[in-house]
Amino acid sequence: MRPFYLSTNRCGYYVVAFSNKETGTRTVYKSTHTKDYNEAMCIAMKWYTVGAPEKNTRLVDSETSDFDFNNLLQRLTSTEAKTLFDMLASKFGFSVSVQATADPTPQVAAPAAVVAPTPSVEAPEKKVVVVHKKNALSDSGMIPADVAAKVYEPLNPECTMKLCEFLVNFWTPEKSEYIQNKRAHKKTIGDYHCKEMRGMVNRYWLPFFGEEFTVGELTEQYLEDFLQELANFRCLKGATINHARTCGATGLKWLKNKGIIHSNPMANVEAFSKSDATPRGIPDEKEIKALYELDWNNEVMYLAFNLSAFSGLRPGEISGLQVRDIDSEKDLITIRHSWHRTGFLKSTKTNLIRKVPVAHNIILRLLVQAQRCPGANEETFVFWSKANDYKPFLPQYYDDGFFEALHKIGVSEEERKERNIDFYSLRHFCATYLANMTDMRNVQAVLGHTTPAMTKHYANHMTDEHFDSIRDIFEQCRMSIIQAAA
Repeated sequence: MRPFYLSTNRCGYYVVAFSNKETGTRTVYKSTHTKDYNEAMCIAMKWYTVGAPEKNTRLVDSETSDFDFNNLLQRLTSTEAKTLFDMLASKFGFSVSVQATADPTPQVAAPAAVVAPTPSVEAPEKKVVVVHKKNALSDSGMIPADVAAKVYEPLNPECTMKLCEFLVNFWTPEKSEYIQNKRAHKKTIGDYHCKEMRGMVNRYWLPFFGEEFTVGELTEQYLEDFLQELANFRCLKGATINHARTCGATGLKWLKNKGIIHSNPMANVEAFSKSDATPRGIPDEKEIKALYELDWNNEVMYLAFNLSAFSGLRPGEISGLQVRDIDSEKDLITIRHSWHRTGFLKSTKTNLIRKVPVAHNIILRLLVQAQRCPGANEETFVFWSKANDYKPFLPQYYDDGFFEALHKIGVSEEERKERNIDFYSLRHFCATYLANMTDMRNVQAVLGHTTPAMTKHYANHMTDEHFDSIRDIFEQCRMSIIQAAA
């Protein structure tokens, strides 16, 4: 496992995440604020040695700051420079304005006036810069300005709750009646999901609407502008935009159901298409053969690779596998749980239990791996973590080991990203290969690739003969790849 990983975000800037070898987890990606690989690598190495800063460097006196003003100025366009100055003016109270020009060379005089507050004067209270524009629709020229203004008139003027403050509280379990009620009805809303939703508020909603914008002021057009801003200026993909949309839509629907607002402004705001998502790639047969023959030097990764590539298990199902799930007489494993990436045992993706045939030698090695755990018993996780032997490795652990294995067989980081290959790709390989060799009902029943009703129908009619037939196919798949000419 590498100490850190460099990647690029949607806008082309390098971001870095650091690895924890004990738990197999990574930190969240942090931007290096540069598009130069060598510069980003130096920054990442410095952060790995002395620790990454908790927050982004603020704009202060250039003589006492490490902030690279020249790098910033070189990247800014004239329009971006004006937007930046407007944001600085809003925060620090500048009275001078800067007009955007068509000249592509940034003409920014404002930063010279940016100074830190003097010690004798109390620093102004931190405020969030509001970037939404109330005249966005009228500026488009599609409809007259007076008509466009009506689209922004408050829908629920009687509701004076601050929008972003409400959303943060709504996704805080200790404060949210919605979450407490769901949990009382045995419906799972995990703390990690709530944390993600609060993060969406702080990253996307708050910078757009600001701290003072109220629920009552919200309109459908404001929400349309907000989502367009995420797409056009934040360069986010459809799935992420929809996640941010859901963050607010759930809270607004709850307010409408409670009668706190009489009109839900999100009701007619459409979700974005996910067609811009990059299709997941899969390794080819030669690569699978090379991976199988590779000296992994890691029993956990070797077994995880086999279970995913030749039995089609999901990463979470691999982590959730326990000793009691292994039938060494029939060479079957029962998939009844999945370990969530945030650290708890849950049901499978389809909430159904299924059985999967596994090669006999892999069955034996799984049992041996489990027995290495101190105090091993029937409920011991096969893929127990050395950091905490009562818990398994997190599902994302397998990505790191798989990426290292791909590198060893000659698949570079750049190629892997271009082909969009990750550990889950092994399950896709298994499904694709089997679909060409056996009845789709068998594939659906073993891999759980259908709706719960269909999966249950086929799984209930799986006999020992069916399992023997599929086991032969799995073994044929394995042997055909292993014996294939390089």
